Amino acid sequence: MRFLASKAALLLPLRTDDLHARLQKVASRQDGSPDLEPSRSRSKSIASTLPPIDDQDVEVSCRQELIQSGGRPVCSIQELFHISATPTVGYEAVLSWLSDDPDSEDGIGDLKPVFTRQFWRWWEFRKSQWDSRGLGDSEAGFSAFLEAEKRKHLAMGAKATVSQPSFNETTRRLWQYMPASRQLPEGQTFSAHSNAVKIRLAPHHFTKPLQLRKDPQKQTIWTDWLEYLSFEIRCLEKLTATAESLEPEYYQSTRRLLRAKQPNGNNAGSSSAAFGSTKPRQHFLGGKGVNMGTELAAARADRDASQKSIDDFIRETRAYMQAGRDVFYQKHRVEWVIKEARLMENEMSPQSNWAKAKKRKQRDEEPPEPQPKRTKRRVSDKNANSVATPATPHPRRNARRSTRQTSLKD
Repeated sequence: MRFLASKAALLLPLRTDDLHARLQKVASRQDGSPDLEPSRSRSKSIASTLPPIDDQDVEVSCRQELIQSGGRPVCSIQELFHISATPTVGYEAVLSWLSDDPDSEDGIGDLKPVFTRQFWRWWEFRKSQWDSRGLGDSEAGFSAFLEAEKRKHLAMGAKATVSQPSFNETTRRLWQYMPASRQLPEGQTFSAHSNAVKIRLAPHHFTKPLQLRKDPQKQTIWTDWLEYLSFEIRCLEKLTATAESLEPEYYQSTRRLLRAKQPNGNNAGSSSAAFGSTKPRQHFLGGKGVNMGTELAAARADRDASQKSIDDFIRETRAYMQAGRDVFYQKHRVEWVIKEARLMENEMSPQSNWAKAKKRKQRDEEPPEPQPKRTKRRVSDKNANSVATPATPHPRRNARRSTRQTSLKD
């Protein structure tokens, strides 16, 4: 159930024209009610009437709504487009929001919808806020999510989608099936939840106080971000526990690979031998009793056995390798959230506020720069060209006077 909902949530914003068709299918399958199953003709008519939405518009609207909902984008729009153009160069800036290597097909696909992924992750956290307080069925949480969805779709130009009669119901089902990570098992008090959050944040020694509220809508942006950090740490703990639970099976598979026997009965005593790099047989061409067909068949059997051992190892350790990747990227995400918290703390510090106020005061007290009086200057220049002053004799009159004095002397 959670997988279907989260999968729909990830694919949802990429093509808005089939938004409702996908979510309605997911929702109706959960209920099993034929009354809620959308007809194919209606789905096709909706898809044909809704205008296509550019992926760039989706990312811009998701980033804008993420900020309005209290989140913090990992980078700017321009930075994301630059990273998407050269993924192997600047992917470190968004590493906390990837799920695979940027040079892989999945990794390249992860780069473009970074803000979409941030938006949905933020609302998974919001959902966990209500669930952790025993308010998972509260209308207040869904109403906030519904308004965010409307604003997001309107910003990307999907007014026709919002105006669909099924938009509210589809969004409600998405909210209901959205995964939420609780800090504590169900039934715990809000006080116990608050203590769990404080315990997770204690090693980081933030100086600003954490003031959790029963109603999360009454919390400050700072408290929301610290609770979000606790949420991501909790997810890291769960992913780490999953990876650790798979370690014994991983080591067993490794030992089987290293001890794999070749068809000829030789035991591969090293990892290189397990991969088929056994010592080559030495034959003398033209030697008596050498059957080249038999030797070729034996070599192929060795190769096939080695390949089977490798394939078995990859298949048996796939879950562990994926769990390790999940832990790796989640660690980077937690580190990014901590870094953002430090920046927020510095922005709220008295020294930072004093420095900003001092800079603003200096700017306000600076005397305005004297502006040149262009009109008067033009008048003075005009007078200088037409009226001779004692300090500056007129050049043309001076020349005439010199000529007249010369003729009188002659």
